[in-house]
Amino acid sequence: MLFEYYTEVSVGGMVRLLARYRQTGNLKVRGKNEAGEIYLEAGCIVGTDRKGTNLKKRVLSLLLAREGKFHFQPENEIPAAARQGKLEEIENLLLEASRNSDPQEVVNYLPPPETVLQLAPVLDTQKILHLDMESDEWNVLIRINGEESLQMLYEKTSLKTGRMRQILYGLWSAGLVRKTRFRVSRVFEIASRELGNLGEALIREVFRKLGLDRNHMHMPELIQLLNELQRSITILMGPTKAEQIIELMWREAKP
Repeated sequence: MLFEYYTEVSVGGMVRLLARYRQTGNLKVRGKNEAGEIYLEAGCIVGTDRKGTNLKKRVLSLLLAREGKFHFQPENEIPAAARQGKLEEIENLLLEASRNSDPQEVVNYLPPPETVLQLAPVLDTQKILHLDMESDEWNVLIRINGEESLQMLYEKTSLKTGRMRQILYGLWSAGLVRKTRFRVSRVFEIASRELGNLGEALIREVFRKLGLDRNHMHMPELIQLLNELQRSITILMGPTKAEQIIELMWREAKP
């Protein structure tokens, strides 16, 4: 796997990608404010270009490189001269780096404000996460439910915008959250607007009846949801109005 130079991805995002695929090699970072190298072995950080310095501090400084360009060179093994130790908790490193990040810079790596986030699954079933989170980071994480957009999270929080950006960037770069495949929240909003209080209750009942999980919606599940909703709304409002509402939900729920 060879990564050439990129500018749209953060250094942290690239490190997490390399860790996920357990890559071994040398990541060369060339940022506006920082430059250096990070050595990875089977997805773990084992060294940098500055042997003799604190491994964690050096990595954190490179993770904060602005306007970063980088190049990953795969290697069969890391030379002994480059080894400084071993950092396995990549997620914690990225969370820590985000706390010192520039809120004006990290917004460039976040999804658009209208994006709805959900918790991301841990793809490595053999991995146990030990997350060192601050209280405000945890409070934001538990608010992410696959229904509220980034803009809604900004508006409902008591945190300052800059700190909120840092937290969301940390959760995003650490791979703890991801974009929802479908905007199920829009289905709820349309139902509430068209059917009043009955709308949300109706959708929740359909989810219960069909055994669907709104955080793991794929195309078959969305179609199943809307088909069942159309049958229920037809009974309440007639086939023409039901078809109009379901068509609107279909358009708004798709990515």
